[in-house]
Amino acid sequence: MGKIVFLNIDGTIRDFDGIIPDSAIKAIHMARENGHKVCISTGRTYTRIDKEILDIGFDGIISSSGGYVEYEGECISHRYFTQLAYIELMNDLLLHQCVVEIETGRESYVLSQDMEAYLAIRERMYENPEVAKKGVKPPVPIDSVLDVPEVEKMVVFSNRMSGEDILAKWGYSFHIVNLSVPYEEKWAGEITPDYINKSEGIRQILLAGDYTREDSIAIGDNDNDLEMIRYAGIGVAMGNGTAKAREAADYIADSIDEDGLWKAFVHLGLIDEKK
Repeated sequence: MGKIVFLNIDGTIRDFDGIIPDSAIKAIHMARENGHKVCISTGRTYTRIDKEILDIGFDGIISSSGGYVEYEGECISHRYFTQLAYIELMNDLLLHQCVVEIETGRESYVLSQDMEAYLAIRERMYENPEVAKKGVKPPVPIDSVLDVPEVEKMVVFSNRMSGEDILAKWGYSFHIVNLSVPYEEKWAGEITPDYINKSEGIRQILLAGDYTREDSIAIGDNDNDLEMIRYAGIGVAMGNGTAKAREAADYIADSIDEDGLWKAFVHLGLIDEKK
């Protein structure tokens, strides 16, 4: 049995300008041809994983930071906030004037009253505004937080509360990480139930595929990848990754724009550099 590899998307497979290095695509194809499994592990909801990513070909998908897990074409896990926890948290965030993107497995939603502010934030988060428009399907406007069932994740933008404020208040009840793309707000991050994270998604796939932790490799670049980097048998951080991601890793690859994924696959023995 070969290895099973889990890859973040943004900053690992694709850079923040929307470019997927040809070497990364080739590395994934060659690893699978060599008998290894390669899976996506992303904070994006399933419906926001672009076709150009899916068309590369993967054996499994962890989306919504572990909220939805698929292996070999079959959903093996789908978890989300209880409605009570979602409403309580959402009301508090709105009280502090946060802009919140509410994500489910089917759609992403923003309150109608916050849509203009949300779209302005998205434009600022990317150096090239067109990348934000092409890479992310716009959310559906809603009039009430009660309109959304089975919420997997919230993406929060705050100009009043810091990350420390939110962690101090909600860190014991929810899983909270910094957002994986640059932002100008006081804090921006992702909040999921404390039983949902990427490492739990990996555990589900390992069970389904009869793999052990020692068989697994996780490659990421941001703070929302820390759990999977620490959990996998071998944890890898991209050279362009955050300080925390690099500190948690067993191996630090080159940056994405230096063919970092290809070189990591070679270093780990998943592919032969000469082929």
